[in-house]
Amino acid sequence: MRRTALTALTLVTALVAASPALAIQQDTDGDQITLSDTFKRHQEYRRYQALGVAPEQRLIEFVHAPLCNVDSRFLEPGIDGNCEPPNGTVNLPGCGDDEPVEPLWRRTRTSPDAEWTRWDQYIGWICPDDLLPPFTEQDFRSLTIASPEAHRQPATGDVLVNKPLIVYTEPDVERRFRTSLFGYGIDVVATPLEYTWDFGDGTELTTTSPGAPYPSFELTHDYRAPGAATVTLTTSWEGQYRVDEDPDGEWRDIDGTAVTTVALDPFEVVELRTRLTDGRR
Repeated sequence: MRRTALTALTLVTALVAASPALAIQQDTDGDQITLSDTFKRHQEYRRYQALGVAPEQRLIEFVHAPLCNVDSRFLEPGIDGNCEPPNGTVNLPGCGDDEPVEPLWRRTRTSPDAEWTRWDQYIGWICPDDLLPPFTEQDFRSLTIASPEAHRQPATGDVLVNKPLIVYTEPDVERRFRTSLFGYGIDVVATPLEYTWDFGDGTELTTTSPGAPYPSFELTHDYRAPGAATVTLTTSWEGQYRVDEDPDGEWRDIDGTAVTTVALDPFEVVELRTRLTDGRR
């Protein structure tokens, strides 16, 4: 994959000196998912970039440039204004086949008539993938994933003791979603990873196969005693996501799984007994 670095020395602007707080996600246990400072700052840059404020009214400005000029206190030619002294050699990150994104510089002023502050490096050299939103297990589990249908054979009525009950679900299931996160459009694909059948008698069967109907006996269960039972299918899902603003269009694995559950109608497990007769009515 290949990604072009943002154009050097392209001035981008926006209004307001303070940005709104960035929402913090929470996982299913209530623990906070901490976003990196780099991603938060890039989000601020994106918000300001979208405002389109007239130059004379700007209270904040951003610019992409390699670094402060190491021989002076000024940015490289093409940008006016002082900058903070450089902090020494800047090492470029290894980004695989991607081009690293040039550092982002920022300056502010308190009013349109005030002096600008020095340019300050807001984000250093960064790999483009690090500027895309993280799609977490919590985000994945927040999607409404429809469970695959569960089936049994015999499909209706009682089930006999010591006779195989066949179970199966839909093959080749895939669920697609269109969602957004932090203002980025995102496509998500969920596919079954594992199936767990609970037969209601204390027995479970976990498999990666969806099974198949009769005459297949791939997934079966024999009940050993009469009684009421319910078959429940729990499906574990893995997912991938793709961010609109990723020029590579790369599908990325979601770290974690989602789970769905569906139950069949209850039924009775019965035992048939044979009786000897003399053939007379």
